Amino acid sequence: MNQRADFIIPECYIDTNLVETLVCAGGCNHQKGCNQVAKVMREKFANRFAVGIIDADKRKPGYLNEFSEVAANEHIRLMRHRKLPHFIILVYPAADGFILSCADAADVRMSDYGLSPVLKEFTAQTKDVTSNKDLRFKRLFKSMENIGEIRLMKSLVSYLVNNTYRASDNEISAIFREMQ
Repeated sequence: MNQRADFIIPECYIDTNLVETLVCAGGCNHQKGCNQVAKVMREKFANRFAVGIIDADKRKPGYLNEFSEVAANEHIRLMRHRKLPHFIILVYPAADGFILSCADAADVRMSDYGLSPVLKEFTAQTKDVTSNKDLRFKRLFKSMENIGEIRLMKSLVSYLVNNTYRASDNEISAIFREMQ
């Protein structure tokens, strides 16, 4: 998809890179932090379709209390707002741990991409403000796009982009089941 998807709202640089590399090549609506994602969803997308992508931080935005879980697996939970056309993808424990776990499960050598396999060092690499455009991550994500939970994230975001107001809980649950 080459068009811009402003209604996809990731909270961190590495989530933005992941989504733009795998689904929204035209860009998405990056925000800094979970609370800012919630604020943008509430204010700028009050009655429009929106998908927030946030880490499952210890301190979750209060807005999350208005959502119910649709489907989940080890690292990804999809939440749907009870009244509005809003979804939140929660990434456990956070994007950096999620990516390393996926790479480990797929026997991907992070050093092949100039990235550290050590969480603390990898986190420092993902927190850099240029990580949203970093070609090392783009190459990594492209190499893993059909593997495990990276594939699930790609399928889930693609489904939501292509089915905005028509997204079905049953179809979303089927996407999660297919990836197990």
